[in-house]
Amino acid sequence: MADATVELKDTTVTEQWDLTTRVYRRYDCGVLVEERPFTDAEIADADEQLADVVREANRLQLLDRVRTALANNRAYLDKVTAGTATNADHIAQVPALTRQMQGLIRLVVGADLLDATDESTPPQGG
Repeated sequence: MADATVELKDTTVTEQWDLTTRVYRRYDCGVLVEERPFTDAEIADADEQLADVVREANRLQLLDRVRTALANNRAYLDKVTAGTATNADHIAQVPALTRQMQGLIRLVVGADLLDATDESTPPQGG
């Protein structure tokens, strides 16, 4: 995972919470005055923040898939309207729609359902 640091600053004090290494640092006038492992509460907060980052990335990936699905469905419906859809087209459309609905359900419900984007991967909770 890339470096993920939350930082709060005022005129002389900088506080940093490194979500990756789980280390808190406090600087006073640029000098490190405290460095310690996260507390249990900070660990829980970091876990939730990182889960939110993953969920947002998954939401964006699912939205990209929605755009592709719309184009594919339009092409299928055009074939149906033109009378050129084959049995293979109809058969292929059922699992495609099922996969699309899995993604749509994840988008609509959100929360822990966005822990994954693949319907074969169960949500991890969190």
